[in-house]
Amino acid sequence: MKPLPLLVLLLTCAACTDFPELEGREQPNVRSAAYPKLVPLQDILGPPIDPVNEAAEVEEDLTARREALAKKAEALQNAQTN
Repeated sequence: MKPLPLLVLLLTCAACTDFPELEGREQPNVRSAAYPKLVPLQDILGPPIDPVNEAAEVEEDLTARREALAKKAEALQNAQTN
């Protein structure tokens, strides 16, 4: 079966779906509830991060990992095998 007729069939079936009526189903206390207080995004995220410092920290971590892996590789290369 070709994809286009199958797509048309699926979309036709989806268009015939009965969606439940949601209007009026909420509880009275939900309808009368106060809208939540909006908080500025800057207060939630905290102070901005300095990209230069962050990059320097990441570079230090990666350099330390590289050196540790190089030491492990050298130890494995020099290891005696039976």
